[in-house]
Amino acid sequence: AFVRITSRRLESKGYRVLVDQDGEEGLAMAREHIPDVILTDWMMPRMNGLAMVAEIRKQPELEGIYIIMLSNKSDVRNCIEGFEEGVDDYLMKTCDTSELMVRIGAGMRIRRLQKELMRRAQIDGMTELYNRTCFFTKIEEELRRAERYEHTTTLCMVDLNEFKRINDTLGHLAGDAAIRHVAQVMKELCRDSDIVARYGGDEFAILFVESDREGAQQVMTRIEDVLREKPLIVEGDEVSIQLSYGLAEANPHAIPDPDSLVAQADALLYQMKKARNPASSSV
Repeated sequence: AFVRITSRRLESKGYRVLVDQDGEEGLAMAREHIPDVILTDWMMPRMNGLAMVAEIRKQPELEGIYIIMLSNKSDVRNCIEGFEEGVDDYLMKTCDTSELMVRIGAGMRIRRLQKELMRRAQIDGMTELYNRTCFFTKIEEELRRAERYEHTTTLCMVDLNEFKRINDTLGHLAGDAAIRHVAQVMKELCRDSDIVARYGGDEFAILFVESDREGAQQVMTRIEDVLREKPLIVEGDEVSIQLSYGLAEANPHAIPDPDSLVAQADALLYQMKKARNPASSSV
């Protein structure tokens, strides 16, 4: 009755509620759905709530979940034991339902703040693309997935040609605008599944997930076309932006490490940059 009543009240407030029968089911659901808040009983069959919490806290991808434990154990030692295992809040099962709703709401607010902080830690402030640190985390994940499922993945390292000229002739604000303009075009033309990041300065990286070199080349050609068709306008003047890039394909049967793949794409980027601007001696 308690579970049914609580679920209905939460659903009436717009929450999506998943219900399990015991600790083992709860752990499996946490791994599959990664909920914002878990409300768990201490005493459950097969795996009790405390053991479930301990398992959840061992897994980095689940560590941010806010866990509220309900128990008939009122001894302060039990409460301390719960917090030591990783519980975020502890309530008696006899608590008022309104208090429980307030505690769940507090947990949801904390989760929203956590997610926003995580998002800011992953995002480049100027372009709203992934930053370099996040990019390396994601490329490691995608290369492991490509190896497991035998998918081809292609990395593209991108650099703006003669970017210094834009800064020197039009000023750094124009240079910033050029970086944002390229970032926006790339983001619009890449798929949601692709990883688009600002690598540093005027350099970008795109990981084309489940795509071979030919498919990635088609996207890069389109990006260059759009940059020509829709040039950046700074104080009424058109700013010509040209790119150089290198495409390195990761064979699913011989997946390189991220640094090696970046090095391959960088070498090809350097070749294109020299061909397009022979006077340039550095990437």
